[in-house]
Amino acid sequence: MSPHLMARLAQVKGLTLTLFFGGGGVMALVALFLPFSSAPDAVGGRVLFSLTAAMGLGLSALAWARPSLLLGKRLDELLMVMGSVCSLTSTLGETLLFGSQYSAMVLLWPMLLAAGFLRRELLGWQVALSSGCVLILVFVKSVLLTHSPLWPLEALITAVPVAFTGLAVSFFRSAAVQEAEELARLVRTDPLTGLANRRALFDGFGDIVARVPAGHRVALVMLDLDHFKAVNDQYGHQVGDQVLQCFAQTLQAHARAGDLLVRVGGEEFVWVTAEPHTDALLARIESARFAYASSPQARAVTVSAGVAHGMDEVTAGHLSDLLNAADAALYRAKAAGRNRTHVALRA
Repeated sequence: MSPHLMARLAQVKGLTLTLFFGGGGVMALVALFLPFSSAPDAVGGRVLFSLTAAMGLGLSALAWARPSLLLGKRLDELLMVMGSVCSLTSTLGETLLFGSQYSAMVLLWPMLLAAGFLRRELLGWQVALSSGCVLILVFVKSVLLTHSPLWPLEALITAVPVAFTGLAVSFFRSAAVQEAEELARLVRTDPLTGLANRRALFDGFGDIVARVPAGHRVALVMLDLDHFKAVNDQYGHQVGDQVLQCFAQTLQAHARAGDLLVRVGGEEFVWVTAEPHTDALLARIESARFAYASSPQARAVTVSAGVAHGMDEVTAGHLSDLLNAADAALYRAKAAGRNRTHVALRA
């Protein structure tokens, strides 16, 4: 999942937690001031609503003031339990204070929260929690209000829509996340070669830098197909596209896991990798250049390369410097006759 999408989901989760617990807390406070009659246990109902208000408003304030504490996954279990507890105390408070049984579907709230925003592996636990809450609620209502011997059947009828609603929301959440991830991938992918595009280079360079093994140094290689325009003029753009695809496949065959291969435009490519020594890096580049030149699909097109390698500590902010250094080295390679690799004088 892209960092932008993760940040957006975190914002939505934070707002949802604030509204979920805040709304429940306010509703509990309002219930304390409503008139009631024929209450089976008014004192018990007020206590439960007071607990709901305290827990709901407290967690809502925490989500608003310190969202970083709740947006991560480490507190998902606590949020799941607290959501179920708040819903149960609210529904039981209604039964004890008002003698009514209208709010059983409030137990859907924590199910929707779990299915929509908490870790997916918690969904089964939330189904069990919600089912247990339904069982408790229906049993209490049966004892205090209806005295019906069929309360297990009522519990089952109430629990089924709760569980299925959670499963449905979880399914749609999964589908939406997959679609968003696919759209994000397409936005950062060159449609012709399947490599990353320029946007992906600027978005993903920081992640590449963060994963560089100890003792290695980041390298940025800029590659350009020599006299590529002549291929389009002589054979047509369809053959030209095949030449570009062949080069992309050659790069993929010589890249390592964690490398970033980018088509930045036209016949120009960027290869972000890491090596401890420049000699080893040049050996990999030359191997890729010669492998491509020997392919019949290359149409005798050669490759010039400019290399920026040597900075001890590279951060995401150094990308422009590396691009400029590699571009200058590429210019020197072309000026020297093309079909060669030059290393930047200073990276």
